[in-house]
Amino acid sequence: MPYKKLFAALAVAAVCPLVSAQDSAVQETASQWSWGHRFELRGNYRWSQDEQHRTNFPPQPAPPAPQLPGMETVDPGHHVELNVADVQFDVGYGELFAARAKVHGQALHRRNPTSDDRQIDADELWVRFGRKPEFLERPEGTTFFVQAGKFPKMERQPVRLLESYGLAATAFNRFEDLQLLGGGTVGRNFYWRAQVANGNPLFIRDANALAGDNGTDERLTNRVPEYKSGFPILYNAETEDLLLFNTDNLQIGEALGYRWQREDETLGFDAIVFHYRRDLADTVELTGTRYGGDLDILSVGELSPAVTLPISGRKKEEYGVRVYAEWHQATVIAQVTAQEVAGLKREGWELELGYRIPWTLGPIQSIQPALRVSGLETHYRGAIFPSPSVWWEWAKLDAGVRIALPRGFDVTAEYTVHDIAAPLRPVAQRETLVTVRWRV
Repeated sequence: MPYKKLFAALAVAAVCPLVSAQDSAVQETASQWSWGHRFELRGNYRWSQDEQHRTNFPPQPAPPAPQLPGMETVDPGHHVELNVADVQFDVGYGELFAARAKVHGQALHRRNPTSDDRQIDADELWVRFGRKPEFLERPEGTTFFVQAGKFPKMERQPVRLLESYGLAATAFNRFEDLQLLGGGTVGRNFYWRAQVANGNPLFIRDANALAGDNGTDERLTNRVPEYKSGFPILYNAETEDLLLFNTDNLQIGEALGYRWQREDETLGFDAIVFHYRRDLADTVELTGTRYGGDLDILSVGELSPAVTLPISGRKKEEYGVRVYAEWHQATVIAQVTAQEVAGLKREGWELELGYRIPWTLGPIQSIQPALRVSGLETHYRGAIFPSPSVWWEWAKLDAGVRIALPRGFDVTAEYTVHDIAAPLRPVAQRETLVTVRWRV
């Protein structure tokens, strides 16, 4: 199979020059084993505005029976929640080898595609050979690496200023993928990436903190489930695989990047352009839902031939650019992604700004206000579909502040406003999050 040959060629191409290039470095520096761990606990207060929107699916009962609500806010009202508890272990041997295992528990806001997802799961599980400079780090010369396992996509933003996510990040690169990634630097500034991956399965989720329940046993059997459907968008869900490549629909990805920084580290930026392509599977089984991912979620024709989106073919392709920049205490993150899935085209964008203010008032160490604007623009429409929100024009504003405290604590307060161009009336979802985080 061509994908298998490419997979093998990528591994050989990355490893062979790596071995020879690192031999001299090993002789010149006394590389030693290193170990590290991190524990993180997050709890939050959440308020979600109660919003309902009637749809033409499922077929509405005749009067005087009450109309079915259609789409609803996932979990409206005031709530105090244990968001996530996770632990991360790192091991390395100089610049030759590194490995990481990051496992979370509870993770109410990370559960996808529904609240019935695994409560304990591995976010990252990978090994790497060779040096992989991160963020604005510029090596003295050419480097090579190969990394295999489950880890974030190569264009995902390196720093999060808020606990929420923008529309583009939610739709395209919020969740990790199982992949083999090769890459390196050319000189100090240019870098490249080449990827073979399973590809994140396509599914639907709400754009706020909770994904929403679509296809869960409780929602399909209970008229008043604990968690509602939300107002879903199409998104790249977290892969269900941990150590097994599925060669039927492998994804091929490439990227080129350029990073620069002043010698005094007061100004720098990292820009990357990327591209992914694979074929959608007929269906992908996902934990926590009876619905299938990929083509399955785009068409529910077994219920009615008319219930579908205007899909054609099975190509899934994404390309875009992400820029990360720092200037003194200011941070700027921008990304634009264009996507086509089975003939359905859309674009997502977001811009995030933050400024960290050192502070010496009582226990407060710093204050970092942040502002994010993001949007989704679609180029398709449906007729009858369970979640017509997947083709609505969408904008989102997130504003908040992060306060750093002693002993690894910080508090982030943020407010979200959605501007959604629904056909019957505008849908203005709002949500407030106050998150307390403790890192050891």
